[in-house]
Amino acid sequence: MIKQTIGELLEEKVVLDIEGIDRMYLNLYQPMLQTGGGVSTFFREEHRGAKVTSTALMSPMTKSFIHDIYSFAKQEGVDIVSFDKGQSKDEVTQRYLAKFSAQEGVLYIGKAQEKFNTFRTSKKFSTDTRYRPAFPLAKARHGDV
Repeated sequence: MIKQTIGELLEEKVVLDIEGIDRMYLNLYQPMLQTGGGVSTFFREEHRGAKVTSTALMSPMTKSFIHDIYSFAKQEGVDIVSFDKGQSKDEVTQRYLAKFSAQEGVLYIGKAQEKFNTFRTSKKFSTDTRYRPAFPLAKARHGDV
C-alpha cells in the first residue's frame, strides 16, 4: 500500500521551480461597453458627460492610449515590433530573449492584427441625392486592429 500522495512524492523530487510570464496582453473586457446603449451611457452619463453620443468621442481616448505606449517604449528603449500575418511571435521572442541580459524587464512591444467587434462611425449617402445626414451613424461591426 502506498503511504504518500502523488503531491507528496512530487514535492520531494522537484529540484527546479520557475515562475514567470512569457507574454502579457493588454486586453480589456468591459461588459457595459459591449452594447450600443452601454457605450452611449458611458459617454453621456458615466464618464464623459457628452451631450450627444458619437464614436468620434473614442478617437481621442485611443490616440492618447497609443501615445502613452509609444512614449513608454521610447523612454525605456523598448522596440515596437509589427507582426505580419502568420509571422511566428515565438521566434521573434526567442531572438529578443537571446540578446536580453537583464534579470527582468520588457523584451519588446508587439503589434498584431486582431479581429474584434467594435462600434464605428459610418457616413451614409443617399444614392439618389448624395444627401448625407447631419449626424454620422454609429453601428456595431466586425473590425481589425
